[in-house]
Amino acid sequence: MPSTKKKARNSAKKKSKANKMKGAEDSSSPSLSSRMQRMQIGGRCNGNHGLNMNEMGMTCVPFVQKWLQGYNDAIDKVGNMEVSFKITQALTNEDAVWGSSESIDWLVSYFLMTATKQYLNGNIDMAGVDASYADFFNQHKAVVLDKTKPKIDWHEVVRIHNADKPTLAAFLRERIPCTCLD
Repeated sequence: MPSTKKKARNSAKKKSKANKMKGAEDSSSPSLSSRMQRMQIGGRCNGNHGLNMNEMGMTCVPFVQKWLQGYNDAIDKVGNMEVSFKITQALTNEDAVWGSSESIDWLVSYFLMTATKQYLNGNIDMAGVDASYADFFNQHKAVVLDKTKPKIDWHEVVRIHNADKPTLAAFLRERIPCTCLD
């Protein structure tokens, strides 16, 4: 018959293992809010994958064009993602966009939409690029505007940029309201 200490140790191991399994399930499945949103719209998608081309979009579209041109020029010259993002941020220094949560949310949504479209068209590399933009803008908001994060996690931005197909699908699926990637 096992001792009380041994029983306690075994019980603790089982609980630890159960918690690890629960954590693994949580991280691989879409967030609760994302799943609820999908249920509300019934998985229907108009091709925008959650993007609302509202007045904010009309303000941000010229910014997106500057961002894309600036980033492409910077990455061609520098070859380093983090430095290229910072150069592009300086070149597109528009307080109306960088200082606005609504603008940043729209940019995140826009780049998630373009990443999803690229993914569905089989352009996985370009989908990774657009998804990394979405991740960068989302982290910028958390660091600069919401102050909920100490700094941008560049390893995460690069990880998304270079993600394989299943990783990219999981990243996008967690963040778009439609079921196009299910």
